[in-house]
Amino acid sequence: MKLKSIFSKFVDWLKSPEVFGNKKKLIPGKWHLFEYYVDEGENLLHFDEDALNENKVLFVISLLNTNEFIVAGNAPVKLLSGTSEGKWSVARNFITFIDPRDFRNNIEFQYAFEKGNLKLLKKDAMGKIEFFGFFHAPKQKS
Repeated sequence: MKLKSIFSKFVDWLKSPEVFGNKKKLIPGKWHLFEYYVDEGENLLHFDEDALNENKVLFVISLLNTNEFIVAGNAPVKLLSGTSEGKWSVARNFITFIDPRDFRNNIEFQYAFEKGNLKLLKKDAMGKIEFFGFFHAPKQKS
């Protein structure tokens, strides 16, 4: 009996997104920005959760199971200011927001998960950080 229990836990673990880099299963959902960095000229500006709350900044990316995304909120993120919806796709550890009107406006981010948070990183051709954002899923109401 104990062997069956351990075996079933092992099988469940194999099916989990942590195995074999199958993190695409973790992506769909509503993601709230709680901290970000953005490069403004020669300065890398940092906005933490306190600063966002103080300035009543809200920025949400909804990544749907249908591979559609919706961007909503008032965060001054120039990179995403012209994009409010479209499709998303994943290849390796990159997620691309596909602009339905013009493919030249597609935005590719490197992504990662850490402690249940989604991290999105966008660098320019010279390697400077254009945007590095930290998102969490909505907090569950008790």
